[in-house]
Amino acid sequence: MDWTNIFAILTLSSLLPFAVPGIRFQGIVAAVAIAVGAVFAAVAGVTAIVLPAGATVPAGDFVLPELDAIGGVFALAVAISGVACSVYAVGYLPGHAVGKNHAQTGLHFAALVVLFYSMLGVIGAKETYGFLFWWELMTLSSFVLVMFDGERKEVLHAAVGYLVLMHIGFFFLLGAFVAPQGGAAFFAGRGMTVPAFLLFLVGFGLKAGIFPLHMWLPVAHPAAPSHVSAMMSGVMIKMGIYGIVRSALALTPDGIFAMGLLVFVLGAVTAIFGIARAAVQTDLKRLLAYSSIENIGIICLGIGLGLLGRSVESDFLAYAGFGGALIHVLGHSNYKTMLFLGAGSVVAATHNRDMNRLGGLLRRMPVTGILFLVATLAICTVPGLVGFASEFVLFDGLFGAITRGEMVAVAVAGIVALALVGGLTLMTFTKAYGITFLGNPRGCAAREAREVGGVMLLAQVLPLAGILAGPILYPYIVLENADVLFGARYYAQPMIDRMWIVEGMAVGVVVLTAGLLFLKQWLNRRAGVGSVRRPTWGCAFTVPNKRMQYTASSYNRELQTMWGDRKRETAETALSEEEIFPVERTFSTEDRDTTARAVTHWFAHLLRRWTARLALFQTGKTNHYVLHALILFVLILILSLCGAL
Repeated sequence: MDWTNIFAILTLSSLLPFAVPGIRFQGIVAAVAIAVGAVFAAVAGVTAIVLPAGATVPAGDFVLPELDAIGGVFALAVAISGVACSVYAVGYLPGHAVGKNHAQTGLHFAALVVLFYSMLGVIGAKETYGFLFWWELMTLSSFVLVMFDGERKEVLHAAVGYLVLMHIGFFFLLGAFVAPQGGAAFFAGRGMTVPAFLLFLVGFGLKAGIFPLHMWLPVAHPAAPSHVSAMMSGVMIKMGIYGIVRSALALTPDGIFAMGLLVFVLGAVTAIFGIARAAVQTDLKRLLAYSSIENIGIICLGIGLGLLGRSVESDFLAYAGFGGALIHVLGHSNYKTMLFLGAGSVVAATHNRDMNRLGGLLRRMPVTGILFLVATLAICTVPGLVGFASEFVLFDGLFGAITRGEMVAVAVAGIVALALVGGLTLMTFTKAYGITFLGNPRGCAAREAREVGGVMLLAQVLPLAGILAGPILYPYIVLENADVLFGARYYAQPMIDRMWIVEGMAVGVVVLTAGLLFLKQWLNRRAGVGSVRRPTWGCAFTVPNKRMQYTASSYNRELQTMWGDRKRETAETALSEEEIFPVERTFSTEDRDTTARAVTHWFAHLLRRWTARLALFQTGKTNHYVLHALILFVLILILSLCGAL
């Protein structure tokens, strides 16, 4: 990689936000810097995937020369999400940064640029030191972005927790790179041993949010500004997936089956856990964060299926597994970016993330509502949209495994897991969209909401191209180049033809249904029969009010019982026996992720105990600190003398 080019762009574009006046000009500078990098990243990515090895496009190697095919896929994902999020920040941050000075907003935009280019640095790195440098820069810049509202206690806790866990993962990666057949095998694409792969899996899994290493993700994403949440969920967590894919493709033959089964099981568990947790959320951004965990699980399930296919020398399974996973990487970067940006628009208009206090926003924010609906349909794998393509490839591979008699038990388990995830996803996002945008407003903020500005709407529209064109474009990019990407020599066209047949039939049904509804309306108007407009989501009441509607809590109340003490509702004041006419009361709800508590609380408790003991040395007296320095100097002198002897 030509580090001179990328580092020069990074340095200049990260300093300019401090030099220009006004927050909007800061945002424009950052957006232009990211757009320039995105253009070159997209060119280099397509070049690496589609063209033969060694072929180049003029100026395509200006930023990312010698990018391999796997890196090319992730470069496309970074480019798509990066541009949309940076443009959105231009319109979003001025209303969000109330009370922030010029230096604080400049630091935020500079960190946004650094995050974008550091992700490009990760996927373009060809040696250990460069990779770890860009990886650490990515972590630090994202920490700064999450900390933008650090004066709030919950944001500070989320950011610090994220930083600590990412550095735990960094030490696992460091161990993996220095392990025998670790770093060398990672970049060579072959010869990686099982111990090195396990270290990589933990280190990269922490970044990706694989269960049970997910604990930072549903906390940090809601705490960050919405465009930061979109970039982190859309592409940053995919850097963990990038590392897992490269590690998986480098495994030695004797470890492929066991590691493939491990990744497959982890993927299935992560997907089910993520969407089940998302289904019971009332915070819109937290729901989307858990949904990202679910999608990471689907990607890992595909990677595991690809490894299992390699273990039995089945190009078909490897093709379906790795192909479905990489298509999902691209598709998820589109619709999850749009969903988080849409959620940010809701927050900007209502200053609220609690779906129980929203409702009826489609009438007040029609463009945001329609775009959010398209992204919702995409994540629910509706045919004709990008979310359908990846899961069709995975399902086709799993059913194909059964008909071929290959990995039948694994295939059945995968089909059951994906079907369960699909059903829960449909329920979750029906709730998210219906409770937020349909029905009657449940609060003054929702009632008085207005559509966001044109810049924010433009940013939400940008991922729409990928959502609509992705079902055709992404399968071609990945499946037609499977040999270059992951070494599977299966003929792609039959699977693509089957996918297009299903999509064509589904689109035909939609068009036919829409035509019949239009015909019914036309005939009713000719007959003089008027239509009656009634509120939606009214629990079958003819004239419902806001108290009669479904809420985010009541919609799936039964599902919440599976988590035991996941939710704790407390009343503001207890009801006394002498109170004949009870006064109005309010309830607060505390969300508990019992898995995260079990994984992290013991470590946090141990850390608090040790820091409490170390605090004894913080007396605030200069003479004590001089004494500590003298003792340290004497110890160093003694150890030096012992070494000399």
